[in-house]
Amino acid sequence: MRTCILLMRTSSSEEDSGRLFGLIRRAVGSDIAIYLLGDGVLLARKGQKGYHADGINEALNKGAKVFACSRDLRARGILSGEIEAGIEATDDLEGVFIEDSMEKAGRVFSW
Repeated sequence: MRTCILLMRTSSSEEDSGRLFGLIRRAVGSDIAIYLLGDGVLLARKGQKGYHADGINEALNKGAKVFACSRDLRARGILSGEIEAGIEATDDLEGVFIEDSMEKAGRVFSW
């Protein structure tokens, strides 16, 4: 079963980020999908440094599927060429999340 993690914001501190990405680290190894919505899409920007980037890149490197809402990327001025490789921008993130969480997920987390 898939673990679905909906991220609607970025972490406000290193401690907060440690909790979030600790959750992701424990779930990685299973079928995991991360959905970036609202301010969560800021985690998709390519070339970031620090604890935000490390967590998303680690999840991608361990096989997590990461989706970002195209509408929210555009609203924050992030162009398609500016998102991290491996992150899929989608126009219907809400639909993808609902389908995955209802049909495939064993666990769903919201942050």
